[in-house]
Amino acid sequence: MEFIDYRLRWDGQINRSSLTDFFGISVPQASLDITEYGKLAENNLEYDTRARVYRATDTFKAVFRSTSVERYLDDLLRVAVQPEIPYGNFLGWQSPVAAVPKLGRRLNADVVGEILRAIREKGYVEVFYQSLTDPEGGERRLSPHALVHDGNRWHVRAYCHKRQAFRDFSLTRIKYCKYGGQDRERADEDYAWNTIVDVVLVPHPGLSSAQRQLIEADFLMEQGEMHVECRRALLLYLLFQLNLNDDQAGQKPEVIQLALKNRDEIRALLQH
Repeated sequence: MEFIDYRLRWDGQINRSSLTDFFGISVPQASLDITEYGKLAENNLEYDTRARVYRATDTFKAVFRSTSVERYLDDLLRVAVQPEIPYGNFLGWQSPVAAVPKLGRRLNADVVGEILRAIREKGYVEVFYQSLTDPEGGERRLSPHALVHDGNRWHVRAYCHKRQAFRDFSLTRIKYCKYGGQDRERADEDYAWNTIVDVVLVPHPGLSSAQRQLIEADFLMEQGEMHVECRRALLLYLLFQLNLNDDQAGQKPEVIQLALKNRDEIRALLQH
């Protein structure tokens, strides 16, 4: 049903061969599935006898969230960036897509596997970790409880037994990783992780009135502002993505575009 909904919305049409080719089902089964979808959303499709396809109607309304524009564009982008990897998606006809090249970072599947085991079994891992502050690196014992993507890199959120604190560790800088055994559930102890912060964004005050209205429309702001919920532990990543950390403050308003309405509150949280 989701597949039919998706193809009607983004291809504008579907036929039985679309289903038989994708799912490997029989033609009679494909007919039954299309009929079933018609019962679910009878105003979404109509049969074109000349072309022998079902077409989306002018009053089409998606039934499933998987048909969203965000999901569709994400599917297009993933296929455009790495066409050799068989990502699961419902794409049929595809628009030409170009994407800015993204620098790849080395990820060790064995390291990720050991960390996932520790998360799954509430255990710990022994690692050798390097960082910019300690490029020579050293051994650490980590009790991980989640993976984090900062928009560019993958990290593991873990309790560091050496520092006796919860921190983020870049997966690409873990040179050795071995599951060590049982620990305990520590996620509930990670205060910064469990604290949700309301980040209030507004158009940059340095923009003209017309420019601020454009930014409000871009981000679907209501009454000139938008609220973004973010884990306290991830605030720095969010501010970096939005050009809102201190190192980026000297850029032109047209580059920054946004501003923090609750700046003092956010800065106070970052200092503790």
